[in-house]
Amino acid sequence: YYFIPAWYGSERTWHADITPWYFSHFRLEFDDTFHQIRLFQEQDIDSRLLVLAYQPHLRYFLYRHGVLETDTYSVFDVMQDFHNLHTQVLSIRDIEWDDDCEFIYSPFTIIVQKNGKKFAKVEHGVEGFISDIQYFGPNGQIHMHHIMDDRGFISSIIFFEDGQAAYQEYLNPKGVWQFRERLKEGGQVEVNPILGYRFKMLTYQNMGDLVAEFFENYLQTYVKDQDIFMLPSHSHHDQLVLDRLPSTNPKLLSLFIGRNSQDTFRDLDVTFEKSDLILVDREDSLRLLQELYPERMHQCYHLSSFDTRLRLGRSQTKKESIIYFQLDFEQGIDNQALLQVLSFVAENKDTEVIFGAFAASQEQMNEVEGIVESFIQENIQSENLGKAIDYGDAENPLEENQHQDLRLQFVNLNDELDLIKTLEFVRLIVDLNRHPH
Repeated sequence: YYFIPAWYGSERTWHADITPWYFSHFRLEFDDTFHQIRLFQEQDIDSRLLVLAYQPHLRYFLYRHGVLETDTYSVFDVMQDFHNLHTQVLSIRDIEWDDDCEFIYSPFTIIVQKNGKKFAKVEHGVEGFISDIQYFGPNGQIHMHHIMDDRGFISSIIFFEDGQAAYQEYLNPKGVWQFRERLKEGGQVEVNPILGYRFKMLTYQNMGDLVAEFFENYLQTYVKDQDIFMLPSHSHHDQLVLDRLPSTNPKLLSLFIGRNSQDTFRDLDVTFEKSDLILVDREDSLRLLQELYPERMHQCYHLSSFDTRLRLGRSQTKKESIIYFQLDFEQGIDNQALLQVLSFVAENKDTEVIFGAFAASQEQMNEVEGIVESFIQENIQSENLGKAIDYGDAENPLEENQHQDLRLQFVNLNDELDLIKTLEFVRLIVDLNRHPH
């Protein structure tokens, strides 16, 4: 089985986002591919990831989702001539710096100064490895951006002109550029002339054409008649992939609500024609497909996507029943639902509630805390929400020594790992979406 994941950049299709670890915007990375791979692993079914996009931090990405052991083939690794790699963990001392460089460590980045001016900024990934280094000219403008491969070498360099990204060179492990992407000129790709024998052409209209060439090479070299392809539907690659897959090999198309909104279902008829089976992650999506394409009812199946990193069942090890209430500031706070949950917790002494939000601002968190506090004052006596009284280290349980916490807490989640940790001992999740997940 082959999985061709839909892991693409938000701004550049074939270039994964390089995001510093301290960026607070919350974006769920989990999708249907992770769930399906885990299902195959549990059944000891051979599978391989066929990654089309540029992902220099792919190993850590797979590790975060518990699928690092999956056999993986990266098209960009072949395009950049990666082979027989010696993996190493880079530290800032492994990088050559001039003797007059001064290093300033902050909680977020490492700033390198030279002659009192900012010379470079060293960024780290979530797991602590050096992810990229930005270099600045005497005028303070960025002029070069090194993107590091998580195996311990420079993967590519973006060159800037007047502070604007001009072109990007993709390197082999020895630092020789293999091809160059013109970022100002519609994404045209130039091949290093001395390495032209590895490519069919010296110039390509865009990166997609180059990816397609090496994707075809792989299919012609390695794919067997009995191989089956799992393709998460994505506008970036549906036609590129389906037009090149052998017609005799079965193809399973997967629709994921976090990637394929139901509004786009009407536009997928051509994609469906080239697919043998269609999987959807929600029952309402299945019903909509059956209404739009009644002739394909026999091809459509429902398979919920579940993040297997969630350690569900741990709640049974705690006496308290913990309720998780998701706050969605975009849809607005449902005051009635808040009051109902607070009332339930007040009436049931062995329950607690966690109000969770995704990368909310401090003002938003203060707002909902104020709403909850007013509800408690007006509708619920605070002692009904209190935990067992804690007298601290006091020898005598005098009234002035007692401290009572409430059986509720507010959590602002910055990434998926925060969410997984928060849900570890949760027994009930309150989902107020019109179509629950």
